[in-house]
Amino acid sequence: MSRPARWARRRPVAAVLALTALSLLLRLVALGDRTMHWDEARVAYWTLRYVRGAGFAYRPVIHGPFVPITVAPLFRQLGPTAFAARLPVAIVGGLAPLSALLFRRSDGGTASATVDIGLDDSETVALAALLAVTPSLVYYSRFMRSDVPLAVFALFALGFAVRALATARRQHVLAAGLFVGLAIPTKENVLLYAACAVGTAGVAVCWPAVVPLLPWYRADEPRNAATTAFRESISRARAALARHLPAVPLALLVALVPVVFFLAPRGPAGDPTLGAALAGDAGWLALIERATVGTWETFASSFWAGSRGHSYPSYAGKLLAYLLVGALPVVGGAGVAFVREFRSPSRPLVVPLVAWGVAAMLGYPLATDIPAPWISLHIALPLFVPAAVGWVAIAREHAWNVGLPDADTLPDPGTRGRYARYALAGLVVLSAVQVPLVLAASSITPPLYVNVLAQSAQPPDDLSPMEDTVADAANAAERSSAGSRTQSGDDGGVLFYGEAYYLPNERIDDDPPAEGEHWLGWWLNRLPMAWYVERAGAESSYARDPAALGDRESVPPVVFAAPHEAEGAASVLDERGYERTRYELGLYHEQAVVVFVDESRVDGEPANRSVHS
Repeated sequence: MSRPARWARRRPVAAVLALTALSLLLRLVALGDRTMHWDEARVAYWTLRYVRGAGFAYRPVIHGPFVPITVAPLFRQLGPTAFAARLPVAIVGGLAPLSALLFRRSDGGTASATVDIGLDDSETVALAALLAVTPSLVYYSRFMRSDVPLAVFALFALGFAVRALATARRQHVLAAGLFVGLAIPTKENVLLYAACAVGTAGVAVCWPAVVPLLPWYRADEPRNAATTAFRESISRARAALARHLPAVPLALLVALVPVVFFLAPRGPAGDPTLGAALAGDAGWLALIERATVGTWETFASSFWAGSRGHSYPSYAGKLLAYLLVGALPVVGGAGVAFVREFRSPSRPLVVPLVAWGVAAMLGYPLATDIPAPWISLHIALPLFVPAAVGWVAIAREHAWNVGLPDADTLPDPGTRGRYARYALAGLVVLSAVQVPLVLAASSITPPLYVNVLAQSAQPPDDLSPMEDTVADAANAAERSSAGSRTQSGDDGGVLFYGEAYYLPNERIDDDPPAEGEHWLGWWLNRLPMAWYVERAGAESSYARDPAALGDRESVPPVVFAAPHEAEGAASVLDERGYERTRYELGLYHEQAVVVFVDESRVDGEPANRSVHS
């Protein structure tokens, strides 16, 4: 190959690397600035408890252990900050554009390759660009949730599977197994990914038999042509299985490594534990059973495995809106590719992956317990590759020629072409405006009421003054021992007040209450404050009503109360010199906390604790 030819082959790789750098930049700049979402605070709390020796085991309430296990060493090295909490997800999401190279059409395929699939150079770069700048993918890459790792690992697994089919090289099957193993401990809806993958494979095998039956395909004897095409497709599938099946058992063993590593209990959280197995005090077979069968039993007995009783149309409508706002270019490009594929079938990847996206759009409103914006990521994921095909088709000459056979009820071809040009021009302009606008309104600015990508449990207020105050309160005991005590018996810390913050056991991190006590529902009400309390290492206590609060010899310098119970606390705290501040905790609903602070007993200059509206 000549030097110019080699450079021509390398240019797409350079473009993908540049887009990956842009992707990482979009995800890492000011990563720790946004106030922690309730879900982030929940996962970060249990991660920090693990770092401080409480042990760790799979709990459906924080989904898979991949994010906590990868964040834990960062908390040790960088401290328990929002930046450290979000960093692993940001890196995984930032590297997503690299997966585009796996879908690139290979010139080095062997004679044993059974399927001619892949993207050309322009489509590969387009795929990387979509993965770099799609707003929903950027936003939730800057978020301590498991959705982006699941989606990205699934995309890499799909890419290696496509690579294996295109090149007939079994090592790609092993790589796909590794990424499947990484995806499993991220989040429970990996089960839906598995179901969709099986369905997609079925569509890929059956689609060639459908093509001759299309009325505008004009095949001679369509039924015979469909039968022949189906037999040929089955033959190709059998050849692919024969080629790659010997590598599957080893791929399963490769997948088992990250599954056991992440799902095995750690510390005093279960038996056997990973540490015990590494030390030779527990058998590996028992550990594998605990990480696999034990994890399944834990999930099967949880709330998330139960039935759903919500309105399907309501959930479906909300998820569709999130999908269009967060990934409009992906949906639009995939739609263009799908229409073109129906007109002139030539790309084996397009229809099966669009079918996956449609199945996800229909299935997630049934499977999810809340219609959260992050669900749209899993619906959009299979559409990225078709979208790249569609956008390149739009950019190329005659991309609007999507005509169907002439019919009396249809406009003439010239009119259809003109309408198609108008529609595609509108899609291009809308996407060009929408992407930077949504990126600016979601991932760059503070949480806004117009930011539909921010789920309602995102606090709209800046909670850094609360964070600083809790940190000051955690030092009250130390100051007390140095002679700065202002009240008899002052041991610092914080206090949760009222029925809203009741717990049957104040030390749920060390001694969780029995399952029948329903402690989780109560503890969630304390978010995100519980994260800031744990982060500061502050002691926490509880008082249920004004009488219990007034009977205390000393009240901690910081008291949290729900707004509807704040007056009861104020009847005791106002006369003791406490000042109150209200912080809004819910972006789209009424959720707030009133923080009472005794300024004379906290360190530093008084923060700006004016009442928030």
